[in-house]
Amino acid sequence: MTTTPATLTVRSPEDLLAIAPVLLGFWPEDSVVMMTFGADRPFHARVDLPPLDAQTLVVRRELDELLLGPARRHHAQQVVLLYFGADRAAAMAAHRVLRRGCRRSGIAVVAGLFADGERWVDLDSPARPSPGTPYDVSAHPFVVEALVSGRLSHRSRADLAASLDPDLPAVTRVQRALVSGGFADEDMPTDGRAIRRKGRWVERHVAELVAAGAEPSDDVAARLLWVMQATRVRDAAWSLITRRTAEAHVRFWSDLVRRAPTPLVPAPAALLAWAAWQAGDGAKAWVALDRCGEVAPDYAMAAYLGSLLQQAVPPDFWEGGFDWSLGLGSVHG
Repeated sequence: MTTTPATLTVRSPEDLLAIAPVLLGFWPEDSVVMMTFGADRPFHARVDLPPLDAQTLVVRRELDELLLGPARRHHAQQVVLLYFGADRAAAMAAHRVLRRGCRRSGIAVVAGLFADGERWVDLDSPARPSPGTPYDVSAHPFVVEALVSGRLSHRSRADLAASLDPDLPAVTRVQRALVSGGFADEDMPTDGRAIRRKGRWVERHVAELVAAGAEPSDDVAARLLWVMQATRVRDAAWSLITRRTAEAHVRFWSDLVRRAPTPLVPAPAALLAWAAWQAGDGAKAWVALDRCGEVAPDYAMAAYLGSLLQQAVPPDFWEGGFDWSLGLGSVHG
């Protein structure tokens, strides 16, 4: 779930189909995209379109809860439902489920469109089955502006996820720095003063590097990744993420995720997800959470953020700048 940061005027079905990739940051495939209107906090959301033979009662209930649950909680008055894929029957079945859920909740469905990349069909039109209306939004003004600004830089969600794949040469360099720095022989800090000392080091270096838009050296990256296995030390970096600095943190932690040896991925991936949420980029937040979950499925920070995203909690719920060292001993000398 992502709050909608900008106002775009929609006048046609083609406008709706063009706005979806702009809002998501990638071209949706096999997806259900929902846009809300009249909500306390307007937001948009995307989930996978379940194949027709997979749409069991349980799956239908999950689809309703994932999309319409947040719409109900935020008192959405209207929604647009867009279905992208090749299987019109699967889209129609999913649309019936969501349309029923909207009716029960008093939410008006403004439009329900299925698009296969070449033609779109109004799923609420009585004139079904219809061959559909040809469309091409690749040169639509919404899309062109997003391409120029860099907000639409991925062809698909898989392409977005792949942007966080390991940079193997960089990972190898960090691994060598871990060995040469003797980090493998260093225990994680458990004493309050040790945590505070290492956290201050993390806080200082991350703040300086993010402000400068710089990447850490291999030695600094290795030390950051190693000491942030201690969650209270990681929190020193977490406290620096605010809405004002979020985009710079997205760039910084994206780099660290790609350079991190697999066991050390969870902390930077969770911090990247948090920064992406603060930057209003729910899609990147989700793929960063997925990256974290591949290594540490029960990582608490990731689970907490996942629940916030599922409930469409807006970024301004978080203020940042908390005192990460509260309750730790002081450092002397």
